[in-house]
Amino acid sequence: MKTSKTLRGDQRGAALILMMLAVIVATSTVLLVNLNGDDLRTRQLSETRAVLALARESLVEYALVNPDVNPTRAHSLPCPDIDETGGFADGEAHTSACGAPGVTVIGRLPWRTLGIPALKDSASACLWYVVSGSYKDAAANTSALVNSDSNGQLQLLDIETGLIIEGNVVADRPVAMVIAAMRPLAGQSRPGFDASRQCTPGVNAAAYLDADSTSGISNALLSGSADSLDVLGIAPGTNSFHNDRIATILRSDIERRAVARPARVAQIRELGLAVAACVANYGNNNPGGVNDERLPWPAMVGLSDYRPENAYDDGNTGFYSGRLADIVDDSNSATGNAVARILSDCDAIAVPQWTAQMDAAWRNWKDHFFYAVSDAFSPAATVPTSCGSCLTVNGSGQYAAILIFANSRLPVLSQVRDAPPIDVDNKATPSNYLEGSNAVNVPGAATADYVSGPASPTFNDLLFCIDDQLLVTEC
Repeated sequence: MKTSKTLRGDQRGAALILMMLAVIVATSTVLLVNLNGDDLRTRQLSETRAVLALARESLVEYALVNPDVNPTRAHSLPCPDIDETGGFADGEAHTSACGAPGVTVIGRLPWRTLGIPALKDSASACLWYVVSGSYKDAAANTSALVNSDSNGQLQLLDIETGLIIEGNVVADRPVAMVIAAMRPLAGQSRPGFDASRQCTPGVNAAAYLDADSTSGISNALLSGSADSLDVLGIAPGTNSFHNDRIATILRSDIERRAVARPARVAQIRELGLAVAACVANYGNNNPGGVNDERLPWPAMVGLSDYRPENAYDDGNTGFYSGRLADIVDDSNSATGNAVARILSDCDAIAVPQWTAQMDAAWRNWKDHFFYAVSDAFSPAATVPTSCGSCLTVNGSGQYAAILIFANSRLPVLSQVRDAPPIDVDNKATPSNYLEGSNAVNVPGAATADYVSGPASPTFNDLLFCIDDQLLVTEC
């Protein structure tokens, strides 16, 4: 028979066991809740990453096909859905109301323009979108020079380390970003659901996108200034004060796929032949008649701004090679020619291949065209014009002038083509565009030998020759 002392000991033991069971149950419940919460967050992040990836792919595809759908446009990116004014539909790119040239803009992802559903993150918030002023497809306010060398105007900061994680190197500056706002944080009051709309009404970015008090960076605010850098922040880990998720688009994402398109080489060759035909047509308009086939001077290699057409102005500087000029007033003073601009005013009747599409392509690739004229066909030449000591290619031929299209940058040669106003000027160095003797000859003398050949890791120039009859061939 148990004593009262033994019973009290048993009761205490039972109570201790019950307490331990209660602790185990409580701990298991907390662990289960945490595990379920972790699973939920993992699933939400996975869903959001998939949505961001779809948006990113849709934007890159837009840039790739933009010149095909709209022949007068470049491989540019759409403007965002910026606000709820101006007669634009929900999800439509505000192409004609997208800020001044060079100004980076923010708004909702233009899902309607992209031809996709209204993409939403795991918190059912429509995606946001930022596009560099250098890449935005903004009608008259599109940059005057958009090609594979155009740099982005964005950087991405890790707010937890304070380090730039994308865009520290110029070539890696994002040209656009897609942002998932995720669940609202403290202080973010968002409009309620509206069954008549795909996205919630209101375009107050601060109600969706986060700010970092340490760095002072707010993803909802941009500089609003032309040709400036904008920095957005992200917390890669779990952060209860900053939960924006961001996918970036680099210029290389567009360039790599544009270069790989089957029609790419043919399009560049057609453009080069058309541009050379416009140059040759200048010689056909000299007032001296059929015996006067003088061609214009080149423009300088280094320009204060490589974007506007007006910067490509000829000059009698003593050099016979440089960039291809559009404005030819100095040449006209010597030849009496009335063609004010070789390309902007190119006669589409005399040069039927000079279409609106070719004109647009030239405007976006004009910094890639270099030009050399022989002494015998320069504006200062005597009439009648004829070859005696003209330009040669690979040591042979006699050419009045040569046009060179500098293809994509060659990494093995460390070619860099950054330019002001944001970056240092690498475009004034011919070897960043041209290879072999082509780079050495620009700017150069009246008689020189240029080099042509198949594309390789160390050479990819395309040459177009104008002979002494002003006939154009690829050479």
